Amino acid sequence: MAFRPGLGRVAIVGVGAVGSTTAYALITAGAVREIVLSDINRARAEGERMDLEHCVPFMRPVNIEVRQVDEVERCDLIIITAGVAQKPNESRLALVQRNVDIFKMLFPTLTRNNPDSLFLIVTNPVDIMARVGLKLSGLAAEHIFGSGTILDTARFRSLISDHFSVSSANVHSHVIGEHGDSEVLVWSRARVGPFYVGEYSEISGVPLTEDDKARIDRSVRHAAYEIIERKGATHFAIGSACTRLVQSFQDPKGSLYSLSRQFDGLYGLHDICMSIPTLVSRKGAERQIELALSEDERAALMRCAEVLEEVWRGVTFD
Repeated sequence: MAFRPGLGRVAIVGVGAVGSTTAYALITAGAVREIVLSDINRARAEGERMDLEHCVPFMRPVNIEVRQVDEVERCDLIIITAGVAQKPNESRLALVQRNVDIFKMLFPTLTRNNPDSLFLIVTNPVDIMARVGLKLSGLAAEHIFGSGTILDTARFRSLISDHFSVSSANVHSHVIGEHGDSEVLVWSRARVGPFYVGEYSEISGVPLTEDDKARIDRSVRHAAYEIIERKGATHFAIGSACTRLVQSFQDPKGSLYSLSRQFDGLYGLHDICMSIPTLVSRKGAERQIELALSEDERAALMRCAEVLEEVWRGVTFD
């Protein structure tokens, strides 16, 4: 699949808060030349198209179309945000079967009309839905994957940045596993610049206690619940994350992100989709990279796998 910067045709299926914000972020960044909006509520999609087109005079030129799902074709990338929204205090995993049924309606047509497309799944619970997409599409793992813990990782880096009063650009850390309650914050590998956070704490004179770590852990793990409780949805940050991924798919050089991709033997795991640092390139989610973990972190990652496998066993495709 050939990509050239700024020339991609991207479809967004599901134009609610996340889908429309993603479209706006793509336009603001000048990341693509064509955007196709598709939603079961066509009037909503048309309204979003009209509003977005009024942004274009202030941005780089972009063509925006509205299409029914069966009219979405010739796309380089399809971002799927369609699904039932998460309610206050509802876990992402509680959404499973309702969103599986929606995917069963979407994928036969989308994959037939876009055989060479990459698919980025954003619909929650994203790890299960990425695996559902793989099963329904028959595509290779590098071509269909989920946004995973890319947003949790950003939250983790932001909170470390706040704690030490240092730019988040200098913070390097990852959240892995499930995008959800069992996710794993990899403290053993977290760094500020070239220094592990424990070292930087000593150098900077800013304490990093176990209580501080627990507070940051809670804040990362519960961020979505708190935002949803206050405003009904999270969409700005994930829209920005999707835009950064679109740019990475067009970059000659690869980038590392915590994406939910099917495991092919890392940590002895197969078939399951969950997040680990993944090389993103023009090929898509090109390959996963095994991260050295502490004993506790490895055990926590295995618990993530158990949680997701238990949910997967309850998914029905009939």
